[in-house]
Amino acid sequence: MTNASYVHSILELLEYTLPFYLEDGWEIFPPDCDESIEDLNSPNHCINFGGNSKYDVYISNYGVGLVAPESSYNVEPYTSGFTSYMHISSFQNMHETYPTWSHHVIAHELHHAIQLRYGYGTSGTPGNYSHNSWFFEQSATYMENVIFPNSTHLRTMLGNCNVVTPLTYPEHSIGYPYDIYPYRSALWQKFLVENYGDSSIVRYQWEEYGLQYASGQNISLYPIYENSIQFATNNEISMERAVGDYGLWRYFTGERHLGNQFFDEGSFYCTSATIQPEDLDSIITDQGSAKFIELPNQDHNIIIDSDSPVINARYLKIQDDQLIVQEIYMDNPQFNYFPEENTEHVLVITSGYSGNESGKIGVNITLSEPIIIGDINQDLEVNIVDIVQLVNHILENTQFSNEQLQIVDLNHDGVVNIIDIVILVNLILNN
Repeated sequence: MTNASYVHSILELLEYTLPFYLEDGWEIFPPDCDESIEDLNSPNHCINFGGNSKYDVYISNYGVGLVAPESSYNVEPYTSGFTSYMHISSFQNMHETYPTWSHHVIAHELHHAIQLRYGYGTSGTPGNYSHNSWFFEQSATYMENVIFPNSTHLRTMLGNCNVVTPLTYPEHSIGYPYDIYPYRSALWQKFLVENYGDSSIVRYQWEEYGLQYASGQNISLYPIYENSIQFATNNEISMERAVGDYGLWRYFTGERHLGNQFFDEGSFYCTSATIQPEDLDSIITDQGSAKFIELPNQDHNIIIDSDSPVINARYLKIQDDQLIVQEIYMDNPQFNYFPEENTEHVLVITSGYSGNESGKIGVNITLSEPIIIGDINQDLEVNIVDIVQLVNHILENTQFSNEQLQIVDLNHDGVVNIIDIVILVNLILNN
C-alpha cells in the first residue's frame, strides 16, 4: 500500500537525480521500447513494455529497491546494454517516517539503471561470471553521496565497528564479495575521487567496463581501475601507488582522524583495526588489502621479510597530530626508529599490484636492537675501531656476516670496498 503523495515524491526525486548523471556525461538508461513499431503482434511493441518508451518504476515491497534487466539494447558503443525497470519500496507505507532513506535509494537504484546501459550483469572467468558483482554495488553506493551530499548511508555503515568494513577488516580486498561488503567498499571509490580530485573517475571505469563487456572479454576490474586512475592523473599515478595510498588513508579514521587530512568524513568512521607485529602472518596481494601494525615505543630495527616484492610498506611517526611518513623499499626493507615522548610508531603494509590474479603472500616483521650505520662491532658507537675492522675485511683478513655487510655497504652498491672506507671516515669526522 502507498499513496499518491509518496508516488509523486519518488517521481520528483528521480527527475531531480537524473540530471546529475547526464551533466557529468553518463549514458542515459535506454528507452523501454521503440514507439515506431506499429505491429501489435511484434514482441517489441510498446504494449508489452508499459505502453510507451518511458522508464517504468513500480512501488512495491520487493526489498528496499531493485533494478531488473528487461530487453537487450544492442546500440553502439555499449552493445551489451539492457533496458530495465525499477522497484522502490513503499516502506510498508511508513515512508514519512524515513524521509531521507528514499533519497539515497533513488540515487542508488537509478545508478543501477544507468549501469545496465553499459553492460548487463557481471562477468569474469568462465564458470564464475558473477565475481565482479561487487563493482555494481560499490559504485552505486558511492554515487548516493554525489547526488545527495548529506546522505548518511555510507557514513553510517563505515561508522559501525561491529560489521565487516574496509576499516574493521582492512586486510580484505577491494572486491571482497561477502557480508554486504560491496556496499561498504564504496570507500575505495570515495578515496579515488577525493585523493585525485576527479569526480568523473567512476564514470571512466564504467565506460571501459561497457566497451570490454561488449567485446565479449572476460573482465578483470583491476586493470580498469588502473586505467581510470592513470587517466584522471595524466599517467602520474599507478594502481600500485593508489592501493598503497588507500591503505594509508584508511589508518586515519575515527579516533585517529587528523584534522582536514585524508577522508573528509573520517572522524565519523570506525577507528581502523590494528594488530601487533607478532600477529602478522600474511596479506592478500593485488587487491588493495592492508594491515596496520602497532610498533612499541622503543629503540628498534625493523626488517620486513616477504616472499613477494609486490607489497608496499610505510613507517608512520605520529606526534601531537603531526605525521611523518617514511617509505620502506623492498630492495632494502629495514630501518631504525627511536622512542620519543607522546609518539606513536606504526607500520602500514599494503598489497601492491602486479596485474595478476590475487593470492596470499607471506610477510614477516622482525624487531631487534637498532642498527647504526657503520657500527660494525655494534657497540652503538661509530669510531676508529670500525674503520680498522672494515680495512681488515677488505684486505681479506676477516669475514663479515650478512648483517655486517649491510651495515658497511655505505653507498648501497652491493660491494664493500675503499669507497665505503672513505664514507665511513667522513661520517666519523662529521659527527
